[in-house]
Amino acid sequence: MMVSPKFTLAAGRAAAAAALRRGALALVGLCPGAALHAGENHSAITVVVTVPAMARLQVISQARSLQISALDLQRGYVDVAEPTKLTVFSTARAGFSLDVLPLSPLVQSIEVHGIGNEAALGAAGGSIVQRWERPQPTALSLTFRLGLARGIEPGVYAWPLHLSVQPLEDTR
Repeated sequence: MMVSPKFTLAAGRAAAAAALRRGALALVGLCPGAALHAGENHSAITVVVTVPAMARLQVISQARSLQISALDLQRGYVDVAEPTKLTVFSTARAGFSLDVLPLSPLVQSIEVHGIGNEAALGAAGGSIVQRWERPQPTALSLTFRLGLARGIEPGVYAWPLHLSVQPLEDTR
């Protein structure tokens, strides 16, 4: 026997309507103070979902070490020749904060170039705020001038900076 698609659709709708009625009756049964009014169908539901903003940093390329020469020590700083290339991904509507933290006491100051305005940070490092109109992946090519501590020797040192990113809170 062949069943008409119209018949199947109508039967499905009838079954769905019956299930909804059973569910509504079950909900009314859970609410002893609720009055059941024949012929009235009202429903309201409010759903609020808050998704916390996130930010992620992808390092494309970064120096593995830092070469400090006698001339660098005389000047008191070293310019890092190789740019650090990053991509920042963030869902924060307000923007992000790039944290630049020294990992070594040989760094006494940090100048960051390539993130809009240059940023000058002290020996403890700091955060550079980037605001935007809408969330978007952002490619950065940063260069650094590192102020050097007294008493260090010329040589090759482990990369002295740690970079991380945080989403900015929306203040609207």
